[in-house]
Amino acid sequence: MWGKDGKDGYGLAHILEKREKQYKRLGLNAEQIKERTDELLKSIPEVIENGTLFKDDLGRVSVELNDVKVGLTNQWFGNDLKNHLIVTSYERDGKVLRELETRSPLSNDYKDNSNYSALNLNENNSTKEGLKSQESNLSILEKSQLEKQKKLESERLAKAEKEHAQKIKDKEEAELRDKIRAQKNATLGKSELDREIAKSENIPYKEPENAPKTSVSLNDDEIHPLKFVIVNKSDLKPNFKNIGTQTRTAVDSKKVEEIAKRFDPKLIIGSGGFEDLPIILHDGQVIAGNHRIQGMLNFTPKSRYIYEKAIKEYYHIDLKPDELLVRIPNKRLNNTEINNLAASSNQGRFNSESDHAIAVLSHYEAKLKELEKTLDADSIYSLKNIVAKNLNFDKATHPNVGDSNLALLMFNMPRTKTQGIELLNRWQKEFSNDIKSYEKVKKMFVDNAGSFHNLIHDMNFPNVSLNAYLSDIMDRSFANLKNYQTTSESLKDLSEKFYKTSSLEMFEKSEQSTSDISEILGGAIARFARFDDPSKALFEALRSDNIKKGLKEFKIADVTKDMFNPDSKEFKDIDIYDFTHYLLMVNREPNENNPTLKRLIEAIKDMQKESEKGIKQKLEAPSEWGHNYSEFKNDGLGAINKLLETKKGFVAGAFHKEGLGDIDLVWGNKDYGLEHILKRREKQAKNKGLNEQQAKEYALNIAKTIPEVIEKGVKVDNNGRMAVEYKNIRVGLNDKWDNQKLENKWLISSYEIYNSESEPPSLLMAQLQGVGLGTPKLTEPNPTTKN
Repeated sequence: MWGKDGKDGYGLAHILEKREKQYKRLGLNAEQIKERTDELLKSIPEVIENGTLFKDDLGRVSVELNDVKVGLTNQWFGNDLKNHLIVTSYERDGKVLRELETRSPLSNDYKDNSNYSALNLNENNSTKEGLKSQESNLSILEKSQLEKQKKLESERLAKAEKEHAQKIKDKEEAELRDKIRAQKNATLGKSELDREIAKSENIPYKEPENAPKTSVSLNDDEIHPLKFVIVNKSDLKPNFKNIGTQTRTAVDSKKVEEIAKRFDPKLIIGSGGFEDLPIILHDGQVIAGNHRIQGMLNFTPKSRYIYEKAIKEYYHIDLKPDELLVRIPNKRLNNTEINNLAASSNQGRFNSESDHAIAVLSHYEAKLKELEKTLDADSIYSLKNIVAKNLNFDKATHPNVGDSNLALLMFNMPRTKTQGIELLNRWQKEFSNDIKSYEKVKKMFVDNAGSFHNLIHDMNFPNVSLNAYLSDIMDRSFANLKNYQTTSESLKDLSEKFYKTSSLEMFEKSEQSTSDISEILGGAIARFARFDDPSKALFEALRSDNIKKGLKEFKIADVTKDMFNPDSKEFKDIDIYDFTHYLLMVNREPNENNPTLKRLIEAIKDMQKESEKGIKQKLEAPSEWGHNYSEFKNDGLGAINKLLETKKGFVAGAFHKEGLGDIDLVWGNKDYGLEHILKRREKQAKNKGLNEQQAKEYALNIAKTIPEVIEKGVKVDNNGRMAVEYKNIRVGLNDKWDNQKLENKWLISSYEIYNSESEPPSLLMAQLQGVGLGTPKLTEPNPTTKN
């Protein structure tokens, strides 16, 4: 780039201007200066081609050769130049330049030296080196050895430089991966086993003397000691609603009735592990033995007699009629431990698909947390087995492919309104007359648990947080297969439902936008269930390389942005809408002309635009601020009065200040906003002896001065803390909210009067008038307030 010279110069013009000035200082004439600058221009390609690339701690990039350094940048006025660099500077070793500048002016011999060039200017004097060589009088062998040593040293330095550069590159890539992974993890929902458990007060219990030791184990590493306790049966809290400690989603009434009416002590007492007497929390919630507890609470007189007799014979304990013998953990358990115990207690006793899913999730959870983020496989068969092998606890037994992949699918499926755990039960019932179709969809998802896992953690697509949608996608896939005979029918309905019907109001409700794109995404994935080999077809579609290939083929994204298309995207920039677009297009006939599909893709693009608007609006005004009273924009006093009246909401751009832009006013609460300012000033006034009414009036009058301070004050930047100051009053501003930058706007965050904290009460009410600010009484009508 030629660029321009002068104070704000850049490019070759700037480099040549700088060097010409330097050569003048060194005493060269115009002809010699032109010769040297021509040499400089010719040397730049040689330096870039043969030099070594460096990157300093500040991220500045340069290429260096023979003490000449050519500076480069990939930024242009704050914008990234994708895969392009610009030459920005040309420098020589500072020490050599200082030595040259001490010779003022250069001798004629030096000036006329035909060997003086841009590259050899900084080389050692060859004559001097020659004299040294003559003086040392080296033999041919010695010279050969010296040359060999120099060559080895040069190779060693080059290798060290390369290794250093690779270390820097590896560190930067690792930091980038960590950053992307952190961004993805921030979107992760909680799994079924991470849910919170509300606990109440501990129930009373008695520990019998000489009771045997007991425990339960999840695996060889997780063993939980228990103790026997006697409790009042009315304090026990069994439930079958999949809440609290219970992962059960359905009650087996026959089992409860069997225990209540035909109790057989041999099936429970002394069995050990989860099969023994029920396990409860200290507050009476049931961890294991939900059906057993319910059956014992419903004992018939005969069953109760058999139970008490068995307890007496086995444990030598006499129970009262309202007592039961149960077990509790020796130590307090955290939520995850409780959930794992509850789920594991159902292992092998599945009343439903959901019970099975929760049990295997609990069984494999410890291994799931250690699972590699990328599972390399070249076929769906290989992928399923890699998952099973990695999750297998006992290397002596054959891995359970089905259970391990089901556990991985559930692990990456957070709790939502359509929880994956519960939807299995629901759709199995829905497909009761067509169980093969249910199994086809379920198998396709379970077989591809590793594919979803890979995509969720794929650093190439950091904005595709598929796990946030996975439960809904699976739900909609079942629904799509149930409700439509063909893919064409499904596409037609989706197209008619969403084409040209999206609106920003709809997308302000994030749940609605998530639901809508999930419905289309579910339909896109349901299409694979109609293939001859659904699992294989979906596996191929979800492979990272195939996604890139499809994104490029369908002109959704590419390796780099198209410099002629500002709306183009790189692979790393695609979101869930782009991914849905890809899934709808992949595995179709070449040049397929499908107007319905085109309309649906247009609908997705509209959704994407509206979603981006919604995201931008949220960034511009956080939802917790409440309603924006936009009619009071640029009306500071009116905005203050409105917020004092409503005591909620905010006014975007209530004020405007040259050099700052719009300034928002938020009501907030005691910790931020206008209410915070009022509360703080009231407290200050009361501490100085004013009564409550006087303190409120003082605080309200302060609020009324804010518009005049902002209008007449000056902008002050105190180490990055921005404020507007007028006389001895300071209104603090913030350009961030919840660590997120507010684009092109400020928020009023504080109000201070210098020395006001130390003033006596008699001066507080007069302070504002003292600095020349009017303070209208709030009881008087405000002519600027709008209805």
